[in-house]
Amino acid sequence: MPPALHKAAFFGTMYFMTFEQFFSSEIRARLVKFFLLNHGKFFQAGEIARRLGVSSATAKTNLKRLVKDGFLKSRSSRLFSVSYQFPYLNELRALISQFPLVSDEWILEKAKRMKRVKLLLVAGALIHAPKARVEVFIVGDKIRAKTAERFMREMEAIAAKELRYALMTTQEFLYRKKMFDRFVLDTLEFPHRLLVNKLKIQ
Repeated sequence: MPPALHKAAFFGTMYFMTFEQFFSSEIRARLVKFFLLNHGKFFQAGEIARRLGVSSATAKTNLKRLVKDGFLKSRSSRLFSVSYQFPYLNELRALISQFPLVSDEWILEKAKRMKRVKLLLVAGALIHAPKARVEVFIVGDKIRAKTAERFMREMEAIAAKELRYALMTTQEFLYRKKMFDRFVLDTLEFPHRLLVNKLKIQ
């Protein structure tokens, strides 16, 4: 797909449109994305609703519609999975790989809750890169573990996929970087995108 189909100019700058924005219906798009990223497995409606952060009623209504459309198959109307008979399955798989799972704008906006973020890095599935130790790496001070956990759970609901993350204080990060810690070095050397870089990491 040509880049022009999923990138757009906005007041002279370039921003990345998400799959949801392109698909027009956010819930339907997130369900499609969820099953494309977790194909080959059956899921209960309740589990899907929990992981996507939507009500059970909303999930069931949209799941039934996707079954009717042929995208999903169901067992006893309780378990759902991708139908490999869907004629546009390969095209949808190719399409989803062209969009970020979560927009940078969303991540930066939600990250404001953590206040003292010094470094915020995204990698792995979030940038469609096969090699990564984590999808999100956060460095900052006085960031509560529960706040970071809530941040990640909300991001997983948007991404429709489980995401790995690490949280470090500035002191721990700088020490481990100085000591050539393998995890830190891999995180910085593998493909990634820096969204916050107050530590001026190259």
